[in-house]
Amino acid sequence: MSPTETGLIIVAVVVVMAMIAFSIQAVENQRRERRMRLLMLKDQIRRADHLLHTLPEHYITREIRDVLVRYLQNRWKQVMELENSPDNRQKLAEMEAFAAQPLPVVEHPPGSMTLHTDRNHAQRTAALLRELFQFLTELQNGGLLPPATTRDVIYQVKEAYTRTRLDVEIMEAMEVEQQRGPAPALPRYRTAAGKLQRLNQTQQLDRQIYELSAHMDKLQAIVERERLLREAEEERKRAEEAAKEDKFKPRQFTDYRR
Repeated sequence: MSPTETGLIIVAVVVVMAMIAFSIQAVENQRRERRMRLLMLKDQIRRADHLLHTLPEHYITREIRDVLVRYLQNRWKQVMELENSPDNRQKLAEMEAFAAQPLPVVEHPPGSMTLHTDRNHAQRTAALLRELFQFLTELQNGGLLPPATTRDVIYQVKEAYTRTRLDVEIMEAMEVEQQRGPAPALPRYRTAAGKLQRLNQTQQLDRQIYELSAHMDKLQAIVERERLLREAEEERKRAEEAAKEDKFKPRQFTDYRR
């Protein structure tokens, strides 16, 4: 074998090895991209699923649920294209079953002036609503939501946030009532009730407004009773003072010798 032939063979071997290395690297890159894509999709799924199942049911309207469910269905289908495993098929089937369920009717807690149990509960809900607003904004900016749907759903999220803030205002009025009594708390309750009335365009807040109004009526009766007691006490004191003054007042002298 001549030196030229030997050289050509070496070059051919190097080229083949380079092509093999390139192919291996390309396959590895594809695998890496596939893994990164799966991680990103599952992270998006966790975020949307967290919003769907953590928000209070009172705030999950049909429109909000439809947006989140369709997003999750779409993401699970993309996962299936990359990794058609039994577990992923099960997750997609569960989401399909969830989408077929009717929207539950959730009533306001009877006997409660607020939807939330305490201030921390309301703050957690407010944080979730801010996260949902950010999520919807990202979908809108990415062209994944029709403009009309975006407007309706974002408006509902803003309404829910306002209602949550009103719950906090009512809780603050309750604290004033506990610490200082009914009279200082009544104006705060009335302010919150007025805001709820303006927000209640679809009559969904009727029960909460009823509970709040009933409590204000009780407080008003207490305030009125206390006012009457104060006035009666003040009248009694004035009468006692008048009696003391009358006792020491000089009386007219009568001459019985005539």
